[in-house]
Amino acid sequence: MYIFLNILLVCFNLQASLVNYNLDLVSQIEIENADNNYGVSDVWGYTDETGIEYAIVGYQFGTYIYDVSSNPESPTLIADIIGPSSGDYYYHRDYKTYGDYLYIVNEMYGGDIGMQVVDLTPLPELSPNQLDTYSGIGQSHNLWIDPNGFAFIEHANGDNIHIVDLSNPSLPTYAGSFLNQADNCHDIYTKDDIAYVSEGWSYRFGIYDVSDLNNITELASIPCEGYAHNAWLSTNGTHLVTTEETENQTIKIWDITDLNNITLTGEYLGENNLAHNVHVLDDLVYISHYSTGLKIVDIYNPSRPIEVAAYDTYLLNDNGGYIGSWGAFPFTNNNYVYASDMQYGLYIFNFDNIQAGFINGYMFSGESDPIANATIRSLLNNKVFTTDINGYYDFGHPEGSSQFVVNEMDTIQILIEPRVTIEQNFYLMDEYMLGDINQDAALDVLDIVLIMNFILNIIEPDIEQIWLADLNQDDNINIQDIVLLVQLILNN
Repeated sequence: MYIFLNILLVCFNLQASLVNYNLDLVSQIEIENADNNYGVSDVWGYTDETGIEYAIVGYQFGTYIYDVSSNPESPTLIADIIGPSSGDYYYHRDYKTYGDYLYIVNEMYGGDIGMQVVDLTPLPELSPNQLDTYSGIGQSHNLWIDPNGFAFIEHANGDNIHIVDLSNPSLPTYAGSFLNQADNCHDIYTKDDIAYVSEGWSYRFGIYDVSDLNNITELASIPCEGYAHNAWLSTNGTHLVTTEETENQTIKIWDITDLNNITLTGEYLGENNLAHNVHVLDDLVYISHYSTGLKIVDIYNPSRPIEVAAYDTYLLNDNGGYIGSWGAFPFTNNNYVYASDMQYGLYIFNFDNIQAGFINGYMFSGESDPIANATIRSLLNNKVFTTDINGYYDFGHPEGSSQFVVNEMDTIQILIEPRVTIEQNFYLMDEYMLGDINQDAALDVLDIVLIMNFILNIIEPDIEQIWLADLNQDDNINIQDIVLLVQLILNN
C-alpha cells in the first residue's frame, strides 16, 4: 500500500507540473517503440476530396496513416507503409503531400530506399496505393514541395539538394540540383521562388533564388551560433523564423524585408531550452519543443513573440535532450493540430486560434502608492511578470479573461483583447481583496448583491467600495464586474 500511494503521489505531482493550456486534447495514440524507446518521428496531414482529415506519422518500421475525422476520439489506422528501418538510432522519416500524393524520405537502410510515393486518391473507399519508389536519391533527412510541383530533397550523399519534378505526381523525374551550394543542408523551405535553406553545421541559413533551376543563385545568408536546423516565413513574408536545435539557442525572428540588412527582431525559447522544428500559420508559430511538447507562439508583433498555447506531450520531465515532441502539423481544415512525440506517439489537439494581446499600466496600493517590483502571476499558464520601481507593468498574454495573482496575495481579473494594446491601472487594497465589497474576507453572494445595488443606484458606494467593486478596473461598475466576481467565487 505504501508503494502504491507513493506512485499515486508521484503521478499527481507530475501532472500538476505540466503546462497545458488553450489546447484541447482530442485523442492520443500510443505507438510501440524500439528497445531504445525511439521510433516515432515526423507528422504531416492530408485531406481527401470528401473532407476527411488524415494524420501521417512515422514509426519504427515505416509510416502510419490515420483517419482522424470519422472518429476523432479514436482515430482509425487505414494504412501501414513499410519502409527502411535499420541504421538510425532515431528512425528519421519526413513527409510532404502534393495534390493527392504522399512522398516519404528517411535516413534508414533496408528495402525500398529512396523517396517512397503513395497514391492517396483511393481514399476514403479504398486503401492508399504505394507506387514505385523514386531511386534517384538514397537516404535523406527531409524534403519540401513547392506549389509548382518541384520537390527539394535534402540529400545525404551527392548533391546537397536534389530537385525532382512532380508534374506527373506518380512518376517523379530528376529536375536539377543545388550542386555545391547549400553545403550541409539540413532542411529547405521555399516560397515565391525563394529557397530558405537551413545549413546545419555551416552555422548559417542561406537564401537562394530558385526561379531558374538551371541557375540557382545565393541572395543572402544569416549566420547563427547553433546548428541551423529549420526555417519558416511569417504569414506576410517579411520575417523568417529559425531554429538551431542547440541547447540555449533561441528560436529567432529575422526581418528580411531588406536582404542587404537582415536584422534580428525577436526571440523565444521554452522551459527546456531546446527547440526542434517550427511551422507558421496565420502568424502563429507551431513549435515541436522536444521535452516541453507543443508550443504555439504569436508573432503578429515580431519584436514581442508571445506564447499563447502549450501542451506537454513528454510526461517525465522538461529537461534538455533529444526526447519528446518531434513534429507539429497545423495545416488542417478543422482546427486540429497534430503533434508527434518520440516516446508517447501521436497527439490530436483542437486549437481555437488563440492570439496574443498586450497590456500596460500602473499597479497601485490604495489610491496612489505605486507597488514596486511586484510579481504578477497568470493563473492560466503560471507566467510571471513584474512591475518596475514605479509600479509600471507591460506584458503580452493570450487573449481572453484571465486571473492574475499580485505578490501571491491579491487576485485581479484582466481582459486581454487579441493583437491590440490596452492601458489599464490597478488599485489594490493592502487589507482587502477585489470583489470583497462588504470586507468580510470572503467572496460570496452578499458581494454580488452589493454590486447590483450599486448598479441600480439603491446604494451609493464609498471610495473603497468603488475600488473593490470595479473588478476589471475600467472605472465603471456594471454587469461585467458581476460576471468576473462570479468567476472568482466559482474558482475559490
